[in-house]
Amino acid sequence: MTTLPDALVQLDRDRADFLAAYDALTPAQRSFRPADGGWTADEIVQHVVKSETGTVAIVAKQAAAGPGRRDVGEPVESRLAVVEGFMRSDGRTAMPAAVAPHVAPTSPPDAGWRERLGAFGSDWTAIAEALPDTAAGVALMAHPAAGPLTAAGAARFSASHLEHHRRQLERLAASDGFPPSGA
Repeated sequence: MTTLPDALVQLDRDRADFLAAYDALTPAQRSFRPADGGWTADEIVQHVVKSETGTVAIVAKQAAAGPGRRDVGEPVESRLAVVEGFMRSDGRTAMPAAVAPHVAPTSPPDAGWRERLGAFGSDWTAIAEALPDTAAGVALMAHPAAGPLTAAGAARFSASHLEHHRRQLERLAASDGFPPSGA
């Protein structure tokens, strides 16, 4: 089982890779919508920020509640591993309907998105420092695809989620009509 500190190292790497892929795009490329109606790079960023905001908030709240936390079930490593494998592949899927109202993009990202995405590293560190060793194997959040997740499992999912959307940025850049870098 992956420890939370190890999961956070991977999460930081995947966050940096995602930001580098986004930063490499021009403003015209960030607002480009592919012919298939897929998301723009700006919408992908907004989705990632909303997702990470929710994940961190849920895990932090549950961790802080200690024994009074909501029971979300027993973590299933194999279920998380399947979701991680898919997220790190070139597979495409619709987001689970249960989370769509909370994390679907609705507008371009606001000016503070980058600071929020960067601050999640500190938020996760605070969770790791406050989480007692006895809670390492306790599920703190339920994900519609990955099931009940420990703090480490939630961090692993977040890392895989960022990698999934970094790959989505690559697919966007390879789509027909994508503006050239000089545009």
